[in-house]
Amino acid sequence: MPRQTLIILTLTVALIVAVEPLQTVQGVLLSETDIATLNAANAVAIRDDKSESGGNSFVRALGAPFKAIGRLFGRRKKDENKLQRITEKDIKKFKSAPAEQTRVTTAAQSNAAAQPEANAVPNTTGNFPTDDAAKLAAEASAHLEKGRQLLNSGKANEAIEELSKAASLDRTLAEARTLLGVAYESKGLHDLAMKSFSAAVEAQNNNPQHLNNLGYALYVNGDYEAATKYLKRAVKLAPDNARIWNNLGLAQCERGKFDDAFKSFAHAVGEYKSRLTIAARLQKEGFTKDAIKHLEKARALKPNSPEVLAQLVKLYELSDKNEQAEDTRRTLMAVQSLATAPVPE
Repeated sequence: MPRQTLIILTLTVALIVAVEPLQTVQGVLLSETDIATLNAANAVAIRDDKSESGGNSFVRALGAPFKAIGRLFGRRKKDENKLQRITEKDIKKFKSAPAEQTRVTTAAQSNAAAQPEANAVPNTTGNFPTDDAAKLAAEASAHLEKGRQLLNSGKANEAIEELSKAASLDRTLAEARTLLGVAYESKGLHDLAMKSFSAAVEAQNNNPQHLNNLGYALYVNGDYEAATKYLKRAVKLAPDNARIWNNLGLAQCERGKFDDAFKSFAHAVGEYKSRLTIAARLQKEGFTKDAIKHLEKARALKPNSPEVLAQLVKLYELSDKNEQAEDTRRTLMAVQSLATAPVPE
């Protein structure tokens, strides 16, 4: 090749290179959210590649982030392999764009939407809005009354179901909880009964009946000291309630507080019956001398009571008080004779 021709070709190539612009790599400016999206897409791509056979998985894993970028900024599928520059204008648009609310709800969210009353938001005072509270209270009251009727009818299982609904709808409905305790107790479920009675007292601690129920449940379960504490609170609130006084006397007897028990029984059934009750408990515990004292005082109240006389004869004999036993026996026989004598016409 002539030297002149070679020089011309060299100059031509140099001109072509100088005129054609160099290809540059287009960078992508990403926010923290974009980076998180890419990482998630990359993880999915790598997981998918591990499950597929054949092909260049390494290339597909590298390509996944770029496809994700395309989807993120609304590019068409045919443009996904082309890198696009994200401008400052684009970034501002993404930051200012409002977030779209999700159209997918969980089962819990669907139920919440279907039942707004049961999921009402409390107001600033911590209470539910008036209308919602009234609806819940009415529904709870209905279950309470139905449960009460079932309990009175001896249908404990059905009563438990209704009363449980009432208690769950209104946690402050102490009556539902105390009746629920009664229902549990009737089924022999002492632990559940105890929890219900305790919940009733917590919800309304100045109600004597709730305190009585809890106290008696504690008595049945052998916690006599705690039973006494609650029953004492109950009688202070209801000093004329004979049942509460009686329960308190029972708990005090179990603790060996017979003097206190006598006073409690006296409030419940009067002095005469109270002395008979205490005498029987003292005799059972082996305190014969003390039992005799109570019976003698009961005899003073009712001298011709066959019940008192017969019990005194027995205890006098056990205490080797033979003379007193004989005298009391004669009195008893005379009383019985008068009781069986025919009435003159």
